[in-house]
Parts: sequence; C-alpha cells; structure tokens
Amino acid sequence: MRYGGLKTDDPVEQITTDVLVIGSGLAGLLSALEAYRTGLRVLILGKFAIGMGTNTSLANGAFTASNSHFPPEDHLQATLNSGKNLNHCGLVTTLIKKGPKAIEKLKDYGAPLREKGMGYITERPEKSSQLPGVLLIKPLVERLKNSSVTLLPGLIIFDLIVEEGEIRGAFGFSKDGKPFLIQSRSVVLCTGGAGAIYRRNDNQKSILGDGYALALRAGLPLFDLEFVQFYPFVLGEPRLSSFLLYPPYPKEVRFFSEKGENLIEKFNLQDDLNRAIVVRRDHLSLDLYKVTQNGDAFFDLTQVPKEKWDDYPLNFLKKSKFPFCERAFLVSPAVHFFMGGVEINEKGATSIPGLFAAGEVVWGIHGANRLGGNALTECAVFGILSGQSAAEYAVEKEREQKPFHLFSEDLMKKWERKMRSYLRKKRGTFDRPIDLFRDLKDLAWRYAGPVREEETLREGLDRLVSIEKRVDRIYPATLKDLFKKRELENGILLLKAILNGSLLRTESRGSFFRQDFPDQDDTNWLKNTCYQLEKGELEITHRLLKR
Repeated sequence: MRYGGLKTDDPVEQITTDVLVIGSGLAGLLSALEAYRTGLRVLILGKFAIGMGTNTSLANGAFTASNSHFPPEDHLQATLNSGKNLNHCGLVTTLIKKGPKAIEKLKDYGAPLREKGMGYITERPEKSSQLPGVLLIKPLVERLKNSSVTLLPGLIIFDLIVEEGEIRGAFGFSKDGKPFLIQSRSVVLCTGGAGAIYRRNDNQKSILGDGYALALRAGLPLFDLEFVQFYPFVLGEPRLSSFLLYPPYPKEVRFFSEKGENLIEKFNLQDDLNRAIVVRRDHLSLDLYKVTQNGDAFFDLTQVPKEKWDDYPLNFLKKSKFPFCERAFLVSPAVHFFMGGVEINEKGATSIPGLFAAGEVVWGIHGANRLGGNALTECAVFGILSGQSAAEYAVEKEREQKPFHLFSEDLMKKWERKMRSYLRKKRGTFDRPIDLFRDLKDLAWRYAGPVREEETLREGLDRLVSIEKRVDRIYPATLKDLFKKRELENGILLLKAILNGSLLRTESRGSFFRQDFPDQDDTNWLKNTCYQLEKGELEITHRLLKR
C-alpha cells in the first residue's frame, strides 16, 4: 500500500558492518577514519552530504589546547573555571592530556592547523572567505572517499537497536522513504547537539537533538540538559538568517544599545571582546539578553578601515547583500551549544556495551558552561578515542566468534511492525508539521531561554503538552511529514527534559540563570541532573558530582 509518497509494503533493506558511525561532523569523521585504520568494515551516515549540514562546517576552526604558550595546567584551570566545577574531571583530564596529540593527528590527516594563542586555528588561504570549518573537514572527507569506508548520506536514524543489553545496530529511513536495518558489532553516536530546536540559534537547521532522543529511547540516562550555552554576538536583523558573528573582532568595532550606551564599557570588557567571547561567554550573553529585553543592541563596523574588509572574517560578511560596512546592525544572543548529554568513560564507551559516543552529544567535559575552543578539541580527542574503542570492541566480538548474520526472522518482523507504526494513518484533524515546528521553537526560546523562572517554566510545560497532543495527531502524508514528525517528537522530549530540569535546579550557575534564584549554591547544587525514560515517562533525579 502506498499513500502520499510513503510506502508501507517495501521490504526493509538490511546492511551489515563492523562499525557504524552515526553523524558526520568532526567527531564522526575522525571516528570513522580511526576505525578504518584497523581494517574493519566501517559505515558512516549523515542526514545530508557527509561532513555538510553539521555544526563543524559552520565552525570558526579554533581549538583550545595546550601549546608552547599555553600550558596544560592553564587549560585545565580555564576549563574548570568556565564549567563552575560541575565538570567530570576524568574526561577533562583526558581532553587536556590528549588534546595536543589529537591536533597532530588532524594535521596528519591533512587539516591545515597552526598554533595560535590558547591553542590552534584552522589556517585559511590569503583573502579566502570560506568558513574555517569547511576547510577543516574537507581533507577528512576526501580521506574517507578514498578509503574502503562506506559513506551513506541522506539516511535518518529513528532508533538504536539494543537486544539482550547490547547494541546491535540501528533502524531508519532513507530520504526516498526506504526503510533500513543496519546490523553492526559496535556503534558510535556523533549526532551533535540540539540548538536548532530554539527560534534563535546559530546552528545548522538539522541540529535538532536526534542523538539525545536516540539515547533516551535506547535506555541511556542523559545528564545536565538544562545547561544550554548562548552566544552573545549573533545577527539579529529580521530579514537575515541568525548567523554567528565570527571573531576576531576588529578594534574599531562599536557595540552600543538603542539608548546609545557604550556596551563595552557597561559590561566592563576592557575593550577586549575577543578575550571575553572565550572566557566570559555566559555572563556576556546574559548581560546582552537583559539589554535586549528593553530595546535593541547594535554592532557598528563602519569605522573599520577599507583594507581590513578583504580579510577573514569581515570578507565573509561582504558576501551578504546587507551593507555591514555602511551601517550598524542588530545583534542579540542565540543558542550555541548544549553542555548536557550522554555519559561516557575516558575511552568513549557508554553504559550500553558496544555503543560509544563523541562530540556535542556527550556530557561531562564542559560542566555548566563551555570554554571557547573546547568544542572542536572535544570532537577531535573523543572522536579518535571512540573510533578506536569501537573498533577494538568489534574485533573482540569477532574473536568470541559471536554469530554475525542477518537479523533473525522474528527481529525482522518486529522492525517491520515498527516501520508500519511510523507510517500509520490516523483519523481526525491534524496540523502541518512546519507550523508545529515554528510553535515549538518559539516555546523553547520564550520559556527555556537565557533567563528562566518558576512561573514561566510551568507555563512552558503546560503549553508543551498542547503541542505534544497536536503532534500525535499528525498523519505523515509525505516523506517530509514523516521526518518532521520524528524531529518534533525528539524536540518535545528534549524540551520537556530541559524545562523540568530547569524547574528543579533552584540556583544560577554558568550558562544557567534562574531569575528567582540568582546565586550559585554550592552547598545544595554541586550535583548533576540525571534524565531517564522509564516506561515511556521522563524521570529526573540528581546525583553528587562525579569526580
């Protein structure tokens, strides 16, 4: 039977591999390359073209890591200071220790990195306006294309397959609606964060929390989802996309409020926006958000000499039709990064045997707020470690001579029933998924934004129930509807966690600010929030900080 472009009678296609990597940002690319070095069969998936549609491709290409000018102990202290001592110290130690080696491995793979300041930056050809993130991943993607790794773009994973307590693979649909069952000895989850569930964000549109939802439904706990980082300087012009204004910022920049206040002076930035964006991102975002609640804030680059507009990042702005060099423009904070996520050990392993994770989907390193430049370093260090660990696990399973054939007939029938449940037609009224997505994004920004308090958090939860009921009535008449419905379900699950976790944490810490509890409370809240699904219901507990 077929309807609306969806097929309910197609057989489920089966694929077998040794290592499956879900996600193709920096962490995923490195995981696949490291697993491939062992000679195993490796499959890497992406929602779009491999490497593209990821936050890595939008990145400014900066890695915070110890170098000849920045000792490891300084990196450690800066990371803990930013995280307000809510970091997992074992993972932080691994990041600090293995960061420089990960940089060297990236260089070996062809990434154009050079030492600068508190780490390394992606080098650009002179006068190039191409984003550093694209230059960073290009040589890695080329390496994969020239290897025996199987690249499968355009596949959307709906579920991880866990049987008898072990990972067995994943289930999903291709962009043309064909269902896939992928059997794998090990799986690496590198799906990124969830910034795009917010109306104001600087993420790729595809970064919608897929990995968090996959992990929760597979039985894994998630931690500290209430900690969401906001980036202060994001374009706020209504007719333009909300992209991040990349540093370094020229010394001639003016930053002022609608009332004419000099915000560099007001925020006590000592004329150094570039330093503040690395080490004071949380305070700066909060201060600017408060200003924008009573009026607009502006960046003004009109005093920048003409010759500087030929250099990055100003030459990137020149590609826009907006006259950035001729008049001031609106800026305001937007969601940038999620500190919470999946728990792993120092080798990238989760608590489900055979399942590993790396990148923004992982919790622990950043604590209550991420130090600028640590995101790409985390992707590099734990992408490499997870790929190596997943390969080792797959080899060990092979040595144990575990059966590794196509899925059993019973399992196939189970997932065929699952496929039909996703495509089932429902009676009654329904909303367009695109309209519901707009409502969900608005709700996230309004009720789980930079400033939170009990009354609005409870109101947000009430409104979320209404959206959830409307999503449940969606009849996926097209493939686009099918994928949007799943994304909506994922976003609702994640936002329900963020709102409830925010309601329970009665303090302010790092990127997290409760207007009704404005002080940091180490006596009662030096602990982590744990989110888990029990019989389909979200349960939230707390545990003492893991050292």
